[in-house]
Parts: sequence; structure tokens; C-alpha cells
Amino acid sequence: MRVSQATEWLEMSSNYSIKSDLAELAQMSDKLREYILGAALYMPVSGGYVRGGGTPQLTIGAFLLRRRRLSLLQDELDAKQRGLLDATLKQHDDIQREWRLHYEQKLEQEVHSRLKLMLAFFRECSESPRDCAAAYPVEAMRRTIVQEIMLAMDEFDYDQRELSPKVQHCDAGLRRYLRPTVFIWSPLLEPVYPRAIFWWLYARPEAN
Repeated sequence: MRVSQATEWLEMSSNYSIKSDLAELAQMSDKLREYILGAALYMPVSGGYVRGGGTPQLTIGAFLLRRRRLSLLQDELDAKQRGLLDATLKQHDDIQREWRLHYEQKLEQEVHSRLKLMLAFFRECSESPRDCAAAYPVEAMRRTIVQEIMLAMDEFDYDQRELSPKVQHCDAGLRRYLRPTVFIWSPLLEPVYPRAIFWWLYARPEAN
């Protein structure tokens, strides 16, 4: 498992920390302009405390993942933390407007990359249900980030016509292997992710 995948997986655990989420969002915001103008699709973010000792990978999807959680849970933040959140989100919005085309290109590249990685997961599920179940937490995170990107493309009025069929094809694959269950992430996050939109967070593969 790549470091970035391991770090993302930790975001799902019962040890979710809004304080750590905010610190990571701020770190990502500081490098967002450099990232959008650069060639790398996954860019390490160094410095600060990171859960599990890993280094979070900066992508726009990873930023948007935290943006949703922090925006909807901001009542849990104190005044200083809310000020940091507001400044961080404003910085993101300014960069998105200034570098609109670059931002869109990064989103498209990230969706293609994450969906391509999920194809390997489907092959694993067809060959080994046990391995499929063990690998699912990373795939659930990956699919959630793709959803955040698709929602952002709608928010910023980007063209989704090329990507939407590919996401739908991915979902058809997921539905073959998933069975309904309770919310699979921290209960603190359940209000952030409604079942109707994030249905894969209320499902998992059977191990046998």
C-alpha cells in the first residue's frame, strides 16, 4: 500500500480528529498554487503532525475531502480554528478562480488516475473475496474523493460529460461486490456523508 493510500485510509478510522484535518487542510492550502501549476499529480506535504506518521499527499480531491468535513463540522471548532478555516478556504477559492483551467485539468487527471486504480480492485474482488474485503477501505476513500471532485466540477461549472460515464461504469462494478451495512467510517462523520450520495460508505464486500 502506498504511503498516500495508507494516510488516506487513516482518515476513515474511529480516531477521526477535526484538529488534524484542519492542520492538514492548511498545509495543503499553502502548497496549492505550486501544486496546480506543477506536473505532479500526487505531491507530498511535509511538516506538522500527521496521523500514523505518514505524509499526506496533496491533490485537489484530498483538499476537497477535508473541505467538506470541516465546513460541515465547523461548529466543533473554536473561534481561532474557524478563522484559520475561513482563510484557508478563501485562499483555495482565489487560486481556483485565478488558475481555473489548470485547476480543471488537475481534477480530470485525478479522476482518471483514481478510477484506473480501482480497476485493479475489481479484478481482486473477482479472484479473492477475502482480499477484496481487506482492500475495500482504501477503495471507499478513493471513490469518495472522486465524488468530491465530481461535485466540485458541478460547483465550478466544469464539463463532466467525459468523466460521468466512467464514474458510472466504476459504480456498476462496485455494486456487484458490495452489500449494505452500517456507516463504515467514524460515527462523527456520518452526518457529513448522506447515504443517498455516498452510498458506498454504507456498504462493504463480503469476505467469503
